[in-house]
Amino acid sequence: MTDLIAQCFLDGVLLTLCGLGLLGRQRGKRDLLLPLVYTALCLVIRMCFCRNLAPAVFVLLPADHLLAVLYLLVPALPLNSSWYRTRERTVFWGTLAQFALFLLLREACLLPLAALGLSDGPVVLYGVRLLSPLLWAAFAGWGLLRWLREQLAEEDTAVQAVSAATLAALLLLWQFQVQQNQPWLAGAILLSLVILLDGGLLLWEQRRIREQQHTRLLEQYLPMVEELVESVRARQHAYRNQMMAVSAAVSTADSLEAARSAVSALAGEAVLDETDRQLLRCDSKLISGMLYGKIRQAGLRHIRVEASLNGGFLRRSLPESSWVEILGVLLDNALEASQPDDVVYLRTEDQDGALRLTVSNPCPPKSNAELAEMFRRGYSTKADHGRGYGLYNVRQIVERAGGKLVVRNEEIGGASCLTIGVILS
Repeated sequence: MTDLIAQCFLDGVLLTLCGLGLLGRQRGKRDLLLPLVYTALCLVIRMCFCRNLAPAVFVLLPADHLLAVLYLLVPALPLNSSWYRTRERTVFWGTLAQFALFLLLREACLLPLAALGLSDGPVVLYGVRLLSPLLWAAFAGWGLLRWLREQLAEEDTAVQAVSAATLAALLLLWQFQVQQNQPWLAGAILLSLVILLDGGLLLWEQRRIREQQHTRLLEQYLPMVEELVESVRARQHAYRNQMMAVSAAVSTADSLEAARSAVSALAGEAVLDETDRQLLRCDSKLISGMLYGKIRQAGLRHIRVEASLNGGFLRRSLPESSWVEILGVLLDNALEASQPDDVVYLRTEDQDGALRLTVSNPCPPKSNAELAEMFRRGYSTKADHGRGYGLYNVRQIVERAGGKLVVRNEEIGGASCLTIGVILS
């Protein structure tokens, strides 16, 4: 009986970890109680609904036939629904993904042991159960669970389909292994095919999503690039006319002092705007168009954006769409915190093979605790519901790309400023 309780407890712990990894830890919940609830559920299933009492049968799942799996899966749905504060659809697909991940971890730990001839006895009974949480921790450390959790929360259809297909395939593999006793080679081949197929589908879906985002951004911002080019052409035309006027003023002036006065009056109107010059230097038309639109919005509020673009965005680890999202969040936050006649500074520069991007706006100095809190999910100085996700999303993008965040107080042009940025290779 002690062995049975210990095995069910380890099963309950892994089920809890899979649920927390895919549906998210909830504040205010006593997460330590959840493994005990799942332990009790596994114990009831094994004692009341399973026909086979051989411990080796329950290494992969706390059940010995598909109907017992349903008895385990069906109570898990309302349990997760009451425990995790999220949409019912997310709970449904998240629960399927939870059991698929549980089976995948167990199968991945069982096959190497079986290949070494350790397919029976306490080594496999407890070895698989102890190795599975370690593999879960590795998946969490790689960011895979966080990415799956985000996709499930966004109701990504590809991840939902892959979760259901993976669970179905692994259940068939489990049933085959239970019936045939030791088909380890066939199990390894099928598991490898399942992983390769799932990985291929997810990569294809991510590529399709990136292409759609890029197309949507092109449609949104390329017209602004054309407007910028037309604006520069108009200024070049005006520049040529003004140079002709300067030449005429010099040739018709009665004295050197009169010529100087005429040239000074005309030359002030013949300067190409430095911000436009910087935007034309940018290696991404998409980002140039977005920045041009943001700068125009700032101008309507009488806020000046001073840009210095000394580093390229292309051929980096991030796609253009991610750079647009980061720039959009940083500039929107800076402009929202600024007042008329303020200056917002946008800087990019190459730094040891990486791009350092910072946005600075006038702001009283903040404490270190306030600076650290800014990237927390849901943090906002405004009381509006649904705010506080911009900088959190920036942090997620930067962490996935292996970059660094920049946040500090500094003085620029004699004014105290808040500088927020990223460093990405």
